[in-house]
Amino acid sequence: MIKQLSVFVEDKMGELTRITSLLSDNNISIKSINLIDSSDFGLLRIIADDYKKASDILSKNGFSLTIADVLGVEIENRAGSFNDVVKILSENEINIEYLYTVDSDTYGIFIFKVSRRDLKKAYDLLKQSNIKVLDGF
Repeated sequence: MIKQLSVFVEDKMGELTRITSLLSDNNISIKSINLIDSSDFGLLRIIADDYKKASDILSKNGFSLTIADVLGVEIENRAGSFNDVVKILSENEINIEYLYTVDSDTYGIFIFKVSRRDLKKAYDLLKQSNIKVLDGF
């Protein structure tokens, strides 16, 4: 499983740069990033090579954040491979709360958020189905 930071970001010029600069200046590598906007703020989802250090630095600099366990899967870059994964989860009544992709030329890498109560079940089901589940990046 992977630790993901969800950072609440004010909708103002320079906030994203402030976050990425704090991480960069502290030698933290961003492995995945996803920004969702609303009218007053954004939600920035980050997977970093050192989530604890990233969390501490961002918190100390006034950013409100949460840490969540998410699933990362690596699938073949072929038609139907994504469907294979979501079908396993759906058939076992595991709801996907949200997902996003990570760039890769060779494989499709998807990050899934499922409910905390279904996380271990989803992890085990995917592993048993020969889906490559990532344990960090």
